[in-house]
Amino acid sequence: MRLAPCCLTALVALLTIGCRPPQAVAPAPASVTPPPASPAASPSLAWTTTPSGLGLQDLVVGKGATPTLAQVCVVEVLAWIEQDGRQGTLFLDTRKRGWPATFPLGVKRVIKGWDEGVATMKVGGRRLLRVPPALGYTAREAGSDIPADANLIFEIELIEVR
Repeated sequence: MRLAPCCLTALVALLTIGCRPPQAVAPAPASVTPPPASPAASPSLAWTTTPSGLGLQDLVVGKGATPTLAQVCVVEVLAWIEQDGRQGTLFLDTRKRGWPATFPLGVKRVIKGWDEGVATMKVGGRRLLRVPPALGYTAREAGSDIPADANLIFEIELIEVR
């Protein structure tokens, strides 16, 4: 039984520093075009900006529970580096890697943008987060995948709250 909390802690640590499995580390060829824009990238959907600078766009409003402080959130995530105001280079796809991200809400285990953006979601919801550098990764956490001072776009689906 002691193994499960250790594995969860290790997974959360990897997510917070932007790591990914070794097989996904190979750089993409230079000729790769950005992924197709999600429905939320359409001009008809407007960003709501919070006082902290976090941008929010609801794609689907969930019908389940809203997470509370320290509850574990289970989410599927797509993440891009913003380029020219759009989704640019994809750097995280939890479905492709085979397991969702899990983290306790509001206890600084993930970037501030995730804590703030997921806190008002409901289970079953999908939301885009436009995370400014102040709410994202520090230079040390970002590593080589994410440029310093980059805006990040996350598409998050809240699967479960425990």
